[in-house]
Amino acid sequence: MNDIGVVELLIEFRYKYDDNLFLGGGSTLDVTGVKAVNQEVIATYASLDRLINQCNFTDQQLLLIKMVEKGYTHREIGEAIGIENQNVKKALKTVYKAVVKENERQWRRVIYTSTLGLKTKQCNKCGEHLPATNEFYSDNKSAKDRLLSICKTCR
Repeated sequence: MNDIGVVELLIEFRYKYDDNLFLGGGSTLDVTGVKAVNQEVIATYASLDRLINQCNFTDQQLLLIKMVEKGYTHREIGEAIGIENQNVKKALKTVYKAVVKENERQWRRVIYTSTLGLKTKQCNKCGEHLPATNEFYSDNKSAKDRLLSICKTCR
């Protein structure tokens, strides 16, 4: 999910491919031999949901996502929440960019700790163990490790 276009398509077509979006709804992937693909779709959407949760979006941004996921057009969304169509597009682009940025942040966190073996530090606010680098923590010259105790995401 390192591409804004991929995130956009996943969200905009979720209502067609994610059987778990609507409880009790008929499957759009009931074709023979598609079960393995369906498991991949579920895993992809689970990852997308995790990234969306980690982005700490506002209630309005979450509403935009849910409406797009359910198949509403930009015009319908604008009419429902009282904003212009072009502003819906801009707001969604901001959401898509934030998801890509969070995905890249999570990828770097894994690479820094698992592959490069960098030391981690636990954020005092969210409790997440992150690489003890300037990418994840701001400078604090008075601290022993020269980093703030709260990660940049929580600040």
